[in-house]
Amino acid sequence: MGPPHTPPDPADLEADPLLAEKRALEKRVRELEAKARSLDAINRLAASLLQPQTDVDDILWDVAQGVVAHLGLEDCVIYLFDEQREYLVQRAAYGPKNPQQREILAPIRIKVGAGIVGTVSLTGRPELIPDTRKDSRYIQDDQARLSELAVPIYSQEQVIGVMDSEHSQEGFFTQEHLHIFTTVATMMAARVVRAELDAQLRDANRLLEARITERTRELSEATQRSELLLRNILPHPIVERLKRGEHAIAERFDEVTVMFADLVDFTRWSTLLSPEHVVEVLGQVFTEFDAVTERYGLEKIKTIGDSYMVVAGLPSPRPDHREVMAIMALAFVDAIQRLNVTLKTSLDVRIGMHCGPVVAGIIGTRKFAYDLWGDTVNMASRLESHGVPGRIHVSEAIWQALNDRFAFEPRGEIEVKSIGKVKTWLLTGLRE
Repeated sequence: MGPPHTPPDPADLEADPLLAEKRALEKRVRELEAKARSLDAINRLAASLLQPQTDVDDILWDVAQGVVAHLGLEDCVIYLFDEQREYLVQRAAYGPKNPQQREILAPIRIKVGAGIVGTVSLTGRPELIPDTRKDSRYIQDDQARLSELAVPIYSQEQVIGVMDSEHSQEGFFTQEHLHIFTTVATMMAARVVRAELDAQLRDANRLLEARITERTRELSEATQRSELLLRNILPHPIVERLKRGEHAIAERFDEVTVMFADLVDFTRWSTLLSPEHVVEVLGQVFTEFDAVTERYGLEKIKTIGDSYMVVAGLPSPRPDHREVMAIMALAFVDAIQRLNVTLKTSLDVRIGMHCGPVVAGIIGTRKFAYDLWGDTVNMASRLESHGVPGRIHVSEAIWQALNDRFAFEPRGEIEVKSIGKVKTWLLTGLRE
């Protein structure tokens, strides 16, 4: 962009046609050279916009620096709208006013419609001001400049910002400057929009990843809670088999010991108390029973009202199923005595136990239950119901297996419903 060329004297042109032709050719050459310089500047700026920048401010700073460097300008300032589209905010400013590398300590904010820049953002039309002293809209922020060029930055037929340059020389900016600014602003807008879309996509991906992480954590916690609930109602090996996809789980165990423990007269006693107190007492009793069962590594099968059922020897067989159940039965009696002191009650537990084969398996599809079936279960239940408060009523099979290590009292023969007369014993403790 060289200085304005002095026009030839018309008299000289009339006197010498060759001189006129020469002058015309020189003018054409200067125009072509200006076009070439413009194209070169546009190509250089276009090349910078093709760089893989993903940050909007980096793109704007590259353009501001490139415009000053390739067009010989004194400065270049780029503004973008704020989110409310009420103000233009200075995002890049290269020149004497901002000599630092990509740093704006106090960004200028221009209200839409204010000054030359604000007017361009409002009208969407460029402004080429040859003499700012004659334009009342000119806003002086540090030292007065005599000419100014401001062009709108469009995206999808909407103004998104303004590119502005001021110069200390009057009439410095030309139509060629306007053409270059307009072209660069168009290319820059496309790059800015692409960068903003990329940023939105990255933010969306981060948000999606965060949601997936959170959802995964929630699902993991829900799975852990579900598994914990399953482990509270089902034996651990059974839970593992269910997790592997097994559905019909049923097995025969030849050697187990089944025990029933029932709170004597609890139903009658509970009618004299409030429901809350009944649940509280029963909860403390069964919590104590659960702790004892877990301590000895046995399997609680279920509670039925005020009755508690537990088994030893499944789902993992163990050869000492009779011994460990006998020890646990004695621990149940002791637990009730301790609770009576704590709760100031006079509860009694009646216990029945028998050993033999059972069938065990899962029943239900929505509410799982692990249960036992067979004569061994029935016999243990009958021994409990025909038992003595505060005592452990056992079958002859239990007595035969344990009488060398445990102390018993003979109960004699009793009539057991659906079974007939059987000889039974009362377990009193370990032999000294």
